[in-house]
Amino acid sequence: MRKALGVALLAATILIPGTAHANHAPKAYCSESGDVCQEVRKTPDDYRLRLALGGKYFDRFKLCVKAPDDSRTCDTFRVKKMSGGIFGRNVSWSAHFPNEGAGAYTVIWRQGGNRLGHRLGFHIH
Repeated sequence: MRKALGVALLAATILIPGTAHANHAPKAYCSESGDVCQEVRKTPDDYRLRLALGGKYFDRFKLCVKAPDDSRTCDTFRVKKMSGGIFGRNVSWSAHFPNEGAGAYTVIWRQGGNRLGHRLGFHIH
């Protein structure tokens, strides 16, 4: 019952995306089970890179951002307990990754050497 509630809350926090617009990576993804959701959300002064999990499946994950100039910056983050029995992390892009100017940025979550979920992205104009 507790897991079902966590999965329902997790699915409600992030919408499963439709198709991405031409030349744009999706901004959100949830696994079919709803146990793993990712989102790139624009805020007034930043981008929030969110990983939400239906349980504490691991303690740390790596988050990488590929900039328009093809440079890649990665950092490792701890999984934290979030509201509603969900685990994960909200990461501020500007606090952890360099702004390399206008263009497409690709966001990749990794755990245990494997890509987690899907590649997401955002554009700076």
